Amino acid sequence: MYEKNILRSNLNKVVSEKFNLSDKNIKFLSHLIKRKKICTYIPLDSEVDINLFLNSYSEIQTTYLVNNELNVCLLQEPFVMNKLKIKEPKNIQIVDSTDIFLIPGLAFSRSGERLGRGKGLYDKLLAKYPYSIKVGICSSINLYDKIPQEAHDILMDYVLTENENLKIH
Repeated sequence: MYEKNILRSNLNKVVSEKFNLSDKNIKFLSHLIKRKKICTYIPLDSEVDINLFLNSYSEIQTTYLVNNELNVCLLQEPFVMNKLKIKEPKNIQIVDSTDIFLIPGLAFSRSGERLGRGKGLYDKLLAKYPYSIKVGICSSINLYDKIPQEAHDILMDYVLTENENLKIH
């Protein structure tokens, strides 16, 4: 945990507005999510806004917080701030399945390891969906060869940056 905190404090800051997927990765993402139920995130200022590139989906979902646990619902406005100061839908419509998770992270490794904010919320959520595809999203400046891991950490199936799409498994 100490190593992760050191890494968090030394990360490069991402300017989300400057994140542009290459044409190759737009095609890759479009093909991957086509006719799938995808769960995305409503980005914080420090996270890449992947939602600008979502145009081929059968159902778009997001997360919401209840009792310090993330759950999945339909993505629909209006949004409200939860207790962690993260936007979520005001009117929750719970969903029962998700094909693909698009997951923010402070950093990812080339082998699918994720560095989050340290609360383990995404790891607990993803553990409930073992058969869903997990795609980590980050800027290439925060893609590393290795990130320290703990036993509860969930690996990604893919990591997507501006120019790279890495298939892990």
